[in-house]
Amino acid sequence: MVANNYEGKKRMIHGNFDRGIDSGKYVWQFTVHSEAHLDEWLKDYFGGINITHEKDSTSVLTGVLPDMSAVYGLIMKLRDSGICVISLQAERKITTERR
Repeated sequence: MVANNYEGKKRMIHGNFDRGIDSGKYVWQFTVHSEAHLDEWLKDYFGGINITHEKDSTSVLTGVLPDMSAVYGLIMKLRDSGICVISLQAERKITTERR
């Protein structure tokens, strides 16, 4: 009985992952505000994101990432490149694209 109950809880816990929160139904739209105008070569370094230079000498990076691990990868790249981040917003959106 205990093993059966454990298996049921295990299925409940892992069920959300099996249904695929990030399984192609969703994408992550992000916006990063940073200090200073960033160089254009960073578009390639960050995988083709958009960089907009604002009048107040800041930059806005925008783009879409396929899953949450890619969002964490972006955060790690921002940290490793020494870019001073003012704010970062990542929002999960339903994708209309079929994979």
